[in-house]
Amino acid sequence: MRLFLLPLILSLCVSSPAWAATGTPAKSAKTATTASSAASDFQIGPRPAWVADVPVDPSQPITAAPTQVLLMDHQTRLEKTGSVRYWHAIRAVNSTEGLTAASQITMDFDPSYQHVVLHQLVIVRDGKRIDKLQRKIVKVLHRETNLERQMVDGRMTLSIVLDDLRVGDRIEWSASTIGDNPVFDGHFVDTEWTSASLGPMGLVNLRLLSPVERVIHHREPTELVTVKESDDKGWHELLIRRRNVPQFHYDPTAPVTEVYRDQVEYSEFADWPDVARWAEQLFANTRGSGVLKAKAAEIRAQAATPDERLERALDFVQQDIRYFGTEIGVNSHRPANADEVLRQRFGDCKDKAALLVNLLAELDMKATPALVSTYLRDDVSKRLPSPLNFDHAIVAVQQGDKLLWLDGTRNLQRGKPEARESEGLGLALLARAKFDQLTPMPKATEQQRTSTVDHFVFKHLQDEGRLTSTTTYYGVMAEGLRAARADMPAADFDKGAMADVLKAYPGFVQDVPPEVEDVPGLNAAKITLHLRTADYWRFVEGRLLVGDLIFFNVMDPLRLPDQNPRTLALRLGTPGLISQRIELESDDALVASDSSDQYRESNAIFKLEMHYKSTPHLITASADLRVQAERIEPGQWAAHRDNLKKVWPRLATTIQVVALSPEHFESRKKGLADIDAAISAGRIKVVTRQQVRSRARLVLEDDMLADTRLAPKLRAQVLVNRGEDMDNIGNRVAGRLAFEQAVALDPQLPAAHAGLAVNALVSGQDDHAIASAEQALSLKNDHMEARYTKAYARHMSGDYAGAKADLLDILQSSSEVDRSYGSIWVYLNARALGEDGVQATAQLLPGGNEEKPWPFAALRYLRGEIDFKAALAAADANKQTQRERECELYFYAGKKALLDKNAADARKDFQLSLDTGVTEFLEYGLAKRELARQH
Repeated sequence: MRLFLLPLILSLCVSSPAWAATGTPAKSAKTATTASSAASDFQIGPRPAWVADVPVDPSQPITAAPTQVLLMDHQTRLEKTGSVRYWHAIRAVNSTEGLTAASQITMDFDPSYQHVVLHQLVIVRDGKRIDKLQRKIVKVLHRETNLERQMVDGRMTLSIVLDDLRVGDRIEWSASTIGDNPVFDGHFVDTEWTSASLGPMGLVNLRLLSPVERVIHHREPTELVTVKESDDKGWHELLIRRRNVPQFHYDPTAPVTEVYRDQVEYSEFADWPDVARWAEQLFANTRGSGVLKAKAAEIRAQAATPDERLERALDFVQQDIRYFGTEIGVNSHRPANADEVLRQRFGDCKDKAALLVNLLAELDMKATPALVSTYLRDDVSKRLPSPLNFDHAIVAVQQGDKLLWLDGTRNLQRGKPEARESEGLGLALLARAKFDQLTPMPKATEQQRTSTVDHFVFKHLQDEGRLTSTTTYYGVMAEGLRAARADMPAADFDKGAMADVLKAYPGFVQDVPPEVEDVPGLNAAKITLHLRTADYWRFVEGRLLVGDLIFFNVMDPLRLPDQNPRTLALRLGTPGLISQRIELESDDALVASDSSDQYRESNAIFKLEMHYKSTPHLITASADLRVQAERIEPGQWAAHRDNLKKVWPRLATTIQVVALSPEHFESRKKGLADIDAAISAGRIKVVTRQQVRSRARLVLEDDMLADTRLAPKLRAQVLVNRGEDMDNIGNRVAGRLAFEQAVALDPQLPAAHAGLAVNALVSGQDDHAIASAEQALSLKNDHMEARYTKAYARHMSGDYAGAKADLLDILQSSSEVDRSYGSIWVYLNARALGEDGVQATAQLLPGGNEEKPWPFAALRYLRGEIDFKAALAAADANKQTQRERECELYFYAGKKALLDKNAADARKDFQLSLDTGVTEFLEYGLAKRELARQH
């Protein structure tokens, strides 16, 4: 049920940096936009004196593209009053496709602590510099790009859209942002990109100037960049450069760490304990007083035990305090006072975390705010110690010697607090100075995700079947289900809930609307689907009933994107345990005896255990899939794909049930023994293996029709088989009756109409044959047997032109040309029309140089390329099919004799075709018709 398998998206609580200034990977939504051009929003002035010139090297290689970034130059200087960030870029517009993107320049800034100075904006055209920096073209937008996530951050976007931009132009601009967020207490932290989504880049130049006494740690992709450090006159210079940079393309299937591998990090924090001390100070002044104490007293009065108090406190923070964040300036990271949050009844993740921690303290429970990364998770340990690596705040509640991780923002959680624990977030930073390292949280791979039971009931196999599919979702999956049910129209929810089941079992239809209920005590929700069908079983080999068993919920997390090979890791969206059990029961016997089997596959990415058990009235199959990795590395891709090829057929398998009930087994054995005895004694004459098979199949078919296990559509299929077998042994009357009975039971069965068409053709009822063939084609327009039968009937009725047209249409397929039968009949029709048969078939001969299979020798004989003796030798080359090939060859020879005006030879050849005794072949029946015409 893919609709609900997406993890619940956690609201991010930290604003993004101003990435868009040079067309870097970040892209912003447009919401709540206002514009101004007040002088206070930005200034125009000269660039800082400390900026170093970075010339563009015209010989620097750069990938061709509509827009190229010849230079991305970011220089930062740490002043005592705050940092100054200088931005300088040169873009080249090489085609019309690049005009739109290249013409837009944006910079994000927070006016509560930053201001912007524009230095230059120039278009270089034909060697001339055109100054475009005018205050009137600069717009300052208050966009609130996170408003749809219930956050306002006060950030502004400086936007410039250039006019009169042309292909061949170069755009050069520079600006500075001045100021730092005071929430970091004077620590410098930042991230920079060395790639851009705007286009490929010739040179990325990152320069950081800091006083030598300040220790700024840095981490960069060393395999991509060069790094140079030096000291001069009390300043430390860090210079990072990258050349000939490919354009950045976002891959949504890759882990975020893959996306961020091009980043450079800066941090003045010494280590994780240093960040923890900073975080502790953030939450230090959030303790409320009167309002908080009143709420705590209310909870005490309602709950007798600590566990009940914890549950009520968590319920209150999650459900009664709505999510909304005001994250302007220092409020990007500093939580509000608990009393303030209680009064306003809203807050973001850090506000809710602070409220819950303080509320629990009033209830005599120890809890600590915890910073986590919803995108880096475990990989946060690979980054520099910095507050920028966290985007979410939760709470760690002390329970004995373990921590219980709770999230105040997840308002769709239900059940006991232990059932609501956050998992899969990797490593957390506890906001207490005594915690000197990152703390592991519960792993996603250890959690139960979904559990499905599909229960099929066929009281009797011929009855309508019912399927009850019940899936229990746990944790974030349950919250996703509740969210979908709350947000979607009922009809859309029902359709989404049914989608995977109906895709797996297209013959089923919804019986009643889905039922959804919470599982008491757990953060789990259960959805039950009710379906019914009269079209589940199908035949295999004419004697087995087959039904599908599809582990659709287990298949879903194993699906791969259509990308091979991969150069980036693949993010697995649903680590953990997915279970599915399929049960099929019937009052009729399904199997003769008990049996069981099992299958296991284990590798670095997943473990799969499957168990099968059959008893006479109940068949069960179960699959437990544990996805035990959160990502697949590029080097694991091929092996993982091969492992999936091994297990995939087991996840979409079938069950087989004998179509005969056990009480008919003895009847079948006796019937087969009687047939065998009659053939041995010569009372029944058979000349081909097919005739033996048809005699034996008729015994089985008669028993199946006498049984009561088959639904009408399956009985119709048995009747079609019976009609074909009756025709095969030459009993056309009984064959026609069986086909007519099949049509009466299932008028939409193409094979029944096609069988009637062949029976009518051999019986000399050409109009009936054409009508039945056309009916089959109306139900299945590519039914090849019906197409040929229609053409043959037209020929036998004297409509040679119509028959030839039908055959030429069939022979548009090269595979039909290779079979040669259509070409033989084109020859016969062309000759009947007085045309040159050789010329008519010149373009209808099988291709290639290899020896052509039968009946190509018959076609060559008709065309005069070999004599009859050579054709007969080809027919007799395979002793197992000698009679069948002779039946065909003598018939074609008789038709050629008629066309050659040699009636005596024609009668002789037609009789020789009949003498083969191959009653199952169309040529046998048509030879019989031609002989009757001669008399």
